[in-house]
Amino acid sequence: MTSKERVRAVMEHRKPDRIPAAFEAVGPVTDRLLKHYGFTEYDQLLEKYEIDIVTASPRYIGPPLKAWKNEKGEQVELSYWGYETTLHTTAMDTYGTTTYFPLHGVETVEEADAVPFPDPDWFDYSAVREVCEKNPDKAIIVGHEGPFQMVTFLMEMDEFFMLMLDEPETAQRILDRMNEFEMEYYRRIFEAGEGKVDILRPHDDYGTQISLLFSIDMWRQFYKENTQKLVNLAHEYGAFYQQHSCGAVAPLIPEFIECGVDALEPVQKVKGLEVETLAEKYYGKIVFHGGIDTQGLLPFGKPEEVKREVRKFMDLLGKDGGYILMASQGFEGDVPIENIEAVYSVDRTC
Repeated sequence: MTSKERVRAVMEHRKPDRIPAAFEAVGPVTDRLLKHYGFTEYDQLLEKYEIDIVTASPRYIGPPLKAWKNEKGEQVELSYWGYETTLHTTAMDTYGTTTYFPLHGVETVEEADAVPFPDPDWFDYSAVREVCEKNPDKAIIVGHEGPFQMVTFLMEMDEFFMLMLDEPETAQRILDRMNEFEMEYYRRIFEAGEGKVDILRPHDDYGTQISLLFSIDMWRQFYKENTQKLVNLAHEYGAFYQQHSCGAVAPLIPEFIECGVDALEPVQKVKGLEVETLAEKYYGKIVFHGGIDTQGLLPFGKPEEVKREVRKFMDLLGKDGGYILMASQGFEGDVPIENIEAVYSVDRTC
Protein backbone atom coordinates (compact mmCIF):
# COMPACT_ATOMS: atom_id res chain seq x y z
CA MET A 1 0.00 0.00 0.00
CA THR A 2 1.04 3.60 -0.52
CA SER A 3 0.75 5.98 2.42
CA LYS A 4 -2.39 7.48 0.91
CA GLU A 5 -3.98 4.04 0.48
CA ARG A 6 -2.92 3.06 4.01
CA VAL A 7 -4.44 6.12 5.68
CA ARG A 8 -7.65 5.94 3.66
CA ALA A 9 -8.03 2.25 4.54
CA VAL A 10 -7.71 3.04 8.25
CA MET A 11 -10.21 5.89 7.99
CA GLU A 12 -12.65 3.40 6.45
CA HIS A 13 -11.92 0.85 9.21
CA ARG A 14 -10.26 -1.53 6.80
CA LYS A 15 -7.12 -3.43 7.73
CA PRO A 16 -3.98 -1.81 6.27
CA ASP A 17 -0.66 -3.47 5.59
CA ARG A 18 0.77 -1.50 8.52
CA ILE A 19 -0.52 1.09 10.97
CA PRO A 20 0.03 4.57 9.50
CA ALA A 21 1.97 7.23 11.37
CA ALA A 22 2.02 11.01 11.62
CA PHE A 23 4.72 13.37 12.87
CA GLU A 24 4.50 16.83 14.40
CA ALA A 25 7.07 18.73 16.46
CA VAL A 26 7.94 22.27 17.48
CA GLY A 27 10.56 23.92 15.27
CA PRO A 28 13.58 23.46 17.56
CA VAL A 29 12.88 19.71 17.87
CA THR A 30 12.68 19.31 14.11
CA ASP A 31 15.93 21.25 13.73
CA ARG A 32 17.58 19.07 16.39
CA LEU A 33 16.49 15.89 14.64
CA LEU A 34 17.71 17.08 11.24
CA LYS A 35 21.09 17.93 12.73
CA HIS A 36 21.23 14.65 14.66
CA TYR A 37 20.74 12.58 11.50
CA GLY A 38 22.74 14.86 9.21
CA PHE A 39 19.67 15.57 7.09
CA THR A 40 19.19 18.71 5.02
CA GLU A 41 15.52 18.23 4.09
CA TYR A 42 12.40 17.72 6.22
CA ASP A 43 11.25 15.01 3.81
CA GLN A 44 14.28 12.91 4.83
CA LEU A 45 12.99 12.88 8.40
CA LEU A 46 9.54 11.78 7.29
CA GLU A 47 11.02 8.95 5.28
CA LYS A 48 13.23 7.78 8.16
CA TYR A 49 10.24 7.49 10.49
CA GLU A 50 7.98 6.12 7.71
CA ILE A 51 5.48 8.93 8.09
CA ASP A 52 2.36 8.66 5.97
CA ILE A 53 0.75 12.11 6.30
CA VAL A 54 1.91 15.44 4.86
CA THR A 55 0.43 18.86 5.67
CA ALA A 56 -0.66 21.34 3.01
CA SER A 57 -1.92 24.91 3.34
CA PRO A 58 -2.55 27.88 1.06
CA ARG A 59 -0.08 30.75 0.89
CA TYR A 60 -1.11 34.08 2.40
CA ILE A 61 -1.08 36.89 -0.20
CA GLY A 62 -3.44 39.36 1.46
CA PRO A 63 -2.82 42.83 2.88
CA PRO A 64 0.63 43.26 4.48
CA LEU A 65 0.70 42.24 8.14
CA LYS A 66 2.52 44.56 10.51
CA ALA A 67 5.29 43.36 12.83
CA TRP A 68 7.26 45.44 15.32
CA LYS A 69 9.24 45.38 18.56
CA ASN A 70 7.55 46.41 21.82
CA GLU A 71 9.20 48.38 24.63
CA LYS A 72 10.76 45.16 25.95
CA GLY A 73 12.29 44.35 22.59
CA GLU A 74 9.87 41.48 21.99
CA GLN A 75 8.50 40.76 18.54
CA VAL A 76 4.82 41.61 18.09
CA GLU A 77 2.94 40.36 15.03
CA LEU A 78 -0.48 41.16 13.58
CA SER A 79 -2.45 38.19 12.20
CA TYR A 80 -4.84 38.29 9.27
CA TRP A 81 -7.65 37.79 11.82
CA GLY A 82 -6.70 41.09 13.45
CA TYR A 83 -5.32 39.87 16.77
CA GLU A 84 -1.78 40.62 17.91
CA THR A 85 0.71 38.05 19.20
CA THR A 86 3.73 38.86 21.36
CA LEU A 87 6.55 36.32 21.06
CA HIS A 88 8.37 35.15 24.19
CA THR A 89 11.59 33.18 23.82
CA THR A 90 12.65 30.59 26.42
CA ALA A 91 15.48 28.09 26.55
CA MET A 92 13.18 25.58 24.84
CA ASP A 93 11.36 27.53 22.15
CA THR A 94 9.59 30.75 21.19
CA TYR A 95 5.95 30.93 22.23
CA GLY A 96 3.25 33.42 21.26
CA THR A 97 0.81 35.11 23.64
CA THR A 98 -2.20 37.03 22.37
CA THR A 99 -1.88 40.62 23.58
CA TYR A 100 -4.63 42.35 21.58
CA PHE A 101 -8.16 40.94 21.17
CA PRO A 102 -10.16 42.71 18.43
CA LEU A 103 -13.53 41.41 19.71
CA HIS A 104 -12.95 42.61 23.28
CA GLY A 105 -16.02 44.42 24.55
CA VAL A 106 -18.33 43.24 21.75
CA GLU A 107 -21.82 42.54 23.10
CA THR A 108 -24.30 42.94 20.21
CA VAL A 109 -24.74 41.30 16.83
CA GLU A 110 -24.20 44.68 15.18
CA GLU A 111 -20.90 45.17 16.98
CA ALA A 112 -19.80 41.65 16.02
CA ASP A 113 -20.62 42.29 12.37
CA ALA A 114 -18.62 45.53 12.40
CA VAL A 115 -15.31 43.74 13.16
CA PRO A 116 -13.57 42.81 9.87
CA PHE A 117 -12.83 39.13 9.23
CA PRO A 118 -10.42 37.72 6.62
CA ASP A 119 -11.38 37.26 2.97
CA PRO A 120 -10.84 33.89 1.26
CA ASP A 121 -9.35 35.87 -1.64
CA TRP A 122 -6.33 36.62 0.55
CA PHE A 123 -4.80 33.20 -0.14
CA ASP A 124 -3.01 31.48 -3.01
CA TYR A 125 -4.51 28.00 -3.10
CA SER A 126 -2.12 26.73 -5.75
CA ALA A 127 0.26 26.06 -2.83
CA VAL A 128 -2.02 23.17 -1.86
CA ARG A 129 -1.87 21.74 -5.36
CA GLU A 130 1.92 21.96 -5.29
CA VAL A 131 2.12 19.87 -2.10
CA CYS A 132 -0.29 17.30 -3.55
CA GLU A 133 1.72 17.01 -6.75
CA LYS A 134 5.00 16.72 -4.87
CA ASN A 135 3.62 13.95 -2.62
CA PRO A 136 1.32 11.83 -4.79
CA ASP A 137 1.65 8.75 -2.58
CA LYS A 138 1.22 10.52 0.76
CA ALA A 139 -2.03 11.28 2.57
CA ILE A 140 -2.59 15.04 2.49
CA ILE A 141 -4.04 16.81 5.54
CA VAL A 142 -5.27 20.41 5.73
CA GLY A 143 -6.75 22.53 8.49
CA HIS A 144 -6.14 25.17 11.14
CA GLU A 145 -7.96 26.62 14.14
CA GLY A 146 -11.71 26.06 14.09
CA PRO A 147 -14.36 28.60 15.11
CA PHE A 148 -14.05 28.03 18.87
CA GLN A 149 -10.26 27.97 18.90
CA MET A 150 -10.05 31.10 16.77
CA VAL A 151 -12.52 33.04 18.90
CA THR A 152 -10.18 32.64 21.89
CA PHE A 153 -7.62 34.70 19.95
CA LEU A 154 -10.18 37.40 19.16
CA MET A 155 -11.75 37.63 22.62
CA GLU A 156 -10.45 36.37 25.94
CA MET A 157 -11.94 32.97 26.72
CA ASP A 158 -13.77 33.93 29.91
CA GLU A 159 -15.31 36.91 28.14
CA PHE A 160 -16.61 34.69 25.36
CA PHE A 161 -18.03 32.19 27.87
CA MET A 162 -19.98 35.03 29.47
CA LEU A 163 -21.18 36.08 26.02
CA MET A 164 -22.44 32.54 25.40
CA LEU A 165 -24.52 32.84 28.57
CA ASP A 166 -25.60 36.48 28.49
CA GLU A 167 -25.78 37.25 24.76
CA PRO A 168 -26.11 33.89 22.99
CA GLU A 169 -27.23 35.44 19.69
CA THR A 170 -24.04 37.52 19.55
CA ALA A 171 -21.84 34.55 20.43
CA GLN A 172 -23.55 32.47 17.76
CA ARG A 173 -23.17 35.23 15.18
CA ILE A 174 -19.41 35.39 15.82
CA LEU A 175 -19.07 31.62 15.43
CA ASP A 176 -21.27 31.55 12.32
CA ARG A 177 -19.27 34.32 10.64
CA MET A 178 -16.10 32.36 11.32
CA ASN A 179 -17.62 29.21 9.92
CA GLU A 180 -18.74 31.04 6.80
CA PHE A 181 -15.12 31.97 6.16
CA GLU A 182 -13.93 28.44 6.94
CA MET A 183 -16.43 26.83 4.59
CA GLU A 184 -15.34 28.93 1.61
CA TYR A 185 -11.64 28.74 2.55
CA TYR A 186 -11.73 24.94 2.74
CA ARG A 187 -13.91 24.64 -0.36
CA ARG A 188 -11.21 26.45 -2.34
CA ILE A 189 -8.54 24.20 -0.80
CA PHE A 190 -10.43 21.11 -1.90
CA GLU A 191 -10.91 22.54 -5.37
CA ALA A 192 -7.19 23.30 -5.64
CA GLY A 193 -6.34 19.80 -4.44
CA GLU A 194 -8.37 18.27 -7.28
CA GLY A 195 -9.42 15.23 -5.23
CA LYS A 196 -6.01 14.66 -3.67
CA VAL A 197 -6.71 16.13 -0.21
CA ASP A 198 -7.47 13.28 2.18
CA ILE A 199 -8.17 14.81 5.60
CA LEU A 200 -9.70 18.03 6.89
CA ARG A 201 -8.59 18.73 10.47
CA PRO A 202 -9.95 21.81 12.28
CA HIS A 203 -8.47 22.50 15.73
CA ASP A 204 -10.98 23.18 18.51
CA ASP A 205 -9.83 22.44 22.07
CA TYR A 206 -13.08 21.77 23.93
CA GLY A 207 -11.53 20.31 27.08
CA THR A 208 -9.28 20.95 30.05
CA GLN A 209 -7.15 18.29 31.73
CA ILE A 210 -10.14 17.25 33.87
CA SER A 211 -13.38 18.10 32.05
CA LEU A 212 -15.08 19.87 29.18
CA LEU A 213 -14.84 23.67 29.07
CA PHE A 214 -18.65 23.88 28.85
CA SER A 215 -21.59 21.50 28.98
CA ILE A 216 -22.58 19.04 26.29
CA ASP A 217 -25.82 21.01 25.84
CA MET A 218 -23.82 24.17 25.15
CA TRP A 219 -21.66 22.32 22.65
CA ARG A 220 -24.83 21.18 20.88
CA GLN A 221 -26.22 24.71 20.94
CA PHE A 222 -23.16 26.57 19.67
CA TYR A 223 -20.91 24.11 17.83
CA LYS A 224 -22.75 21.05 16.57
CA GLU A 225 -24.38 22.56 13.48
CA ASN A 226 -21.16 24.16 12.27
CA THR A 227 -19.22 20.96 12.91
CA GLN A 228 -21.77 19.11 10.81
CA LYS A 229 -21.37 21.61 7.98
CA LEU A 230 -17.59 21.13 7.92
CA VAL A 231 -17.94 17.35 8.08
CA ASN A 232 -20.35 17.43 5.15
CA LEU A 233 -17.98 19.64 3.15
CA ALA A 234 -15.09 17.22 3.66
CA HIS A 235 -17.21 14.24 2.67
CA GLU A 236 -18.55 16.09 -0.37
CA TYR A 237 -14.98 16.24 -1.69
CA GLY A 238 -14.15 12.63 -0.82
CA ALA A 239 -12.06 13.59 2.22
CA PHE A 240 -12.27 12.51 5.84
CA TYR A 241 -12.94 14.78 8.81
CA GLN A 242 -10.51 14.60 11.74
CA GLN A 243 -11.49 16.56 14.83
CA HIS A 244 -8.58 17.92 16.84
CA SER A 245 -9.58 18.59 20.42
CA CYS A 246 -7.18 18.58 23.34
CA GLY A 247 -8.41 17.78 26.84
CA ALA A 248 -10.94 15.50 28.50
CA VAL A 249 -13.43 15.43 25.63
CA ALA A 250 -14.74 11.87 26.10
CA PRO A 251 -18.34 13.08 26.68
CA LEU A 252 -18.32 14.61 23.18
CA ILE A 253 -17.25 11.47 21.32
CA PRO A 254 -20.85 10.27 20.76
CA GLU A 255 -21.66 13.76 19.45
CA PHE A 256 -18.71 13.65 17.07
CA ILE A 257 -19.79 10.23 15.81
CA GLU A 258 -23.35 11.48 15.27
CA CYS A 259 -21.97 14.37 13.19
CA GLY A 260 -20.04 11.93 10.99
CA VAL A 261 -16.58 12.80 12.33
CA ASP A 262 -14.17 10.15 11.05
CA ALA A 263 -11.27 10.55 13.49
CA LEU A 264 -10.40 12.17 16.81
CA GLU A 265 -7.03 13.44 17.91
CA PRO A 266 -4.84 13.88 19.95
CA VAL A 267 -6.10 11.44 22.68
CA GLN A 268 -4.46 12.89 25.77
CA LYS A 269 -3.80 10.87 28.91
CA VAL A 270 -6.89 12.15 30.72
CA LYS A 271 -10.02 10.70 32.29
CA GLY A 272 -12.27 8.95 29.79
CA LEU A 273 -9.65 8.65 27.04
CA GLU A 274 -7.89 5.58 28.42
CA VAL A 275 -6.98 3.35 25.49
CA GLU A 276 -8.85 0.39 27.03
CA THR A 277 -12.00 2.49 27.39
CA LEU A 278 -11.80 3.78 23.81
CA ALA A 279 -11.32 0.26 22.44
CA GLU A 280 -14.26 -1.08 24.43
CA LYS A 281 -16.74 1.72 23.67
CA TYR A 282 -15.80 3.01 20.22
CA TYR A 283 -13.84 0.41 18.30
CA GLY A 284 -15.04 0.46 14.70
CA LYS A 285 -17.06 3.67 15.20
CA ILE A 286 -14.35 6.35 15.02
CA VAL A 287 -10.62 6.39 14.29
CA PHE A 288 -8.20 7.54 16.99
CA HIS A 289 -5.00 9.45 16.22
CA GLY A 290 -2.14 9.96 18.69
CA GLY A 291 -2.22 8.98 22.34
CA ILE A 292 1.48 8.51 23.16
CA ASP A 293 1.74 10.82 26.17
CA THR A 294 3.84 13.97 25.72
CA GLN A 295 3.35 15.21 29.29
CA GLY A 296 4.72 12.28 31.28
CA LEU A 297 5.89 9.26 29.34
CA LEU A 298 7.77 10.83 26.44
CA PRO A 299 9.76 13.45 28.36
CA PHE A 300 10.47 11.29 31.42
CA GLY A 301 10.06 7.65 30.44
CA LYS A 302 12.58 5.18 29.06
CA PRO A 303 12.56 4.03 25.42
CA GLU A 304 11.35 0.55 26.37
CA GLU A 305 8.41 2.05 28.24
CA VAL A 306 7.56 4.16 25.19
CA LYS A 307 7.69 1.09 22.96
CA ARG A 308 5.35 -0.83 25.28
CA GLU A 309 2.84 2.03 25.20
CA VAL A 310 2.99 2.23 21.40
CA ARG A 311 2.45 -1.53 21.20
CA LYS A 312 -0.59 -1.31 23.50
CA PHE A 313 -2.23 1.44 21.45
CA MET A 314 -1.63 -0.40 18.18
CA ASP A 315 -2.90 -3.73 19.54
CA LEU A 316 -6.04 -2.31 21.13
CA LEU A 317 -7.06 0.26 18.52
CA GLY A 318 -5.32 -0.60 15.27
CA LYS A 319 -5.39 -4.32 14.66
CA ASP A 320 -8.04 -4.09 11.92
CA GLY A 321 -7.81 -0.41 11.05
CA GLY A 322 -8.87 2.47 13.26
CA TYR A 323 -5.66 3.97 14.62
CA ILE A 324 -2.98 6.40 13.42
CA LEU A 325 0.23 6.45 15.43
CA MET A 326 1.53 9.73 16.85
CA ALA A 327 2.29 11.44 20.12
CA SER A 328 -0.60 13.01 22.00
CA GLN A 329 0.70 16.40 20.81
CA GLY A 330 3.62 17.58 18.74
CA PHE A 331 6.99 16.65 20.26
CA GLU A 332 8.27 19.41 22.56
CA GLY A 333 11.84 20.23 23.47
CA ASP A 334 11.82 18.13 26.65
CA VAL A 335 11.40 14.84 24.74
CA PRO A 336 14.73 13.00 24.25
CA ILE A 337 15.57 11.91 20.72
CA GLU A 338 15.75 8.26 21.82
CA ASN A 339 12.10 8.41 22.91
CA ILE A 340 11.02 9.92 19.58
CA GLU A 341 12.89 7.10 17.88
CA ALA A 342 11.15 4.61 20.17
CA VAL A 343 7.71 5.78 18.99
CA TYR A 344 8.52 4.99 15.37
CA SER A 345 10.75 1.94 15.85
CA VAL A 346 7.98 -0.47 16.88
CA ASP A 347 6.96 -2.85 14.10
CA ARG A 348 3.65 -1.55 12.68
CA THR A 349 2.88 -4.50 10.43
CA CYS A 350 -0.74 -5.60 10.75
